[in-house]
Amino acid sequence: MRVYKNVDAKYQRNLEFANTDAFVKRMIRDIPKRCEFRIHVSGDFHTAEYVAKWVAIATARPDVVFYTYTRSWRVKAIWQDILHLAALDNVNVNLSVDDDTGAPRVFGASTMRWCYLTHNDVVPQWIRKGDIIFRSAHIGQKKRRKNDVKKGIDPDIRSPLTHKLGAGTVCPLERGKDMPANFSCATCHLCVDKPKVLARA
Repeated sequence: MRVYKNVDAKYQRNLEFANTDAFVKRMIRDIPKRCEFRIHVSGDFHTAEYVAKWVAIATARPDVVFYTYTRSWRVKAIWQDILHLAALDNVNVNLSVDDDTGAPRVFGASTMRWCYLTHNDVVPQWIRKGDIIFRSAHIGQKKRRKNDVKKGIDPDIRSPLTHKLGAGTVCPLERGKDMPANFSCATCHLCVDKPKVLARA
């Protein structure tokens, strides 16, 4: 993945700031009131101390719903800390999985939603009802569908519309359909809310 020089520098500054004592106070102060707040658009939990900072932030801001995705369920040294974060009423932790990680086989993982990235619209049998599927090939699907229709080609051949793959629900933004102008993760809530019941189909 290409990361532009200025963006990389910004990521580095963010990481350095996250490791300071001022980070918790600043986040508690600056996160908007009564919102849905995604922890990390890029990056992940890297130390127990860093997870503890998010526990402190989320505890101090019960008016905010926090949600995040993490592949750090594979890091033994911080998994218990992530469980502590996920146990907070206003925090939803989604576990990021793919063919390389396999299914999470760690204590507590079964109570969390798994978010699987598929490259070919095929998902493994271990994806459960209530898990979410992200399609890496979704970019440009709507445009391809429109162009195929104009040419008289069946758009479902190249860019099928789908809301389910296996037992998992496909992210609405990646189903190949046009979405309302005001649609967002905050209006959808599929990844934001804690899962109620996760079970095999």
